[in-house]
Amino acid sequence: EISELIKIKIVGYTDLSSKAPILSFVLENLNSQDVGTLLDQYGVAVRTGHHCNMPLMESLKISGTIRASLSFYNTKEDVDIFIEALKKVIKILVD
Repeated sequence: EISELIKIKIVGYTDLSSKAPILSFVLENLNSQDVGTLLDQYGVAVRTGHHCNMPLMESLKISGTIRASLSFYNTKEDVDIFIEALKKVIKILVD
């Protein structure tokens, strides 16, 4: 599960039964743009930054988030690929 990854903080966590299939998160001490760029190299598209919501980001004391969005066409395999790519990116940026 994604919440088990080292250094990850999910932003906007709520009861999953009422949550849209959007995951916003930060990786402590890692730049969201760097993470997004590396994920792209693994074929995983995410959005990074403050998402036109700078007042919220300032309130949370973060510069931005990494946001993964799912839709009806995504499969479990897509989620597995995302998690594996994220693990690789964390290893690259932390080691």
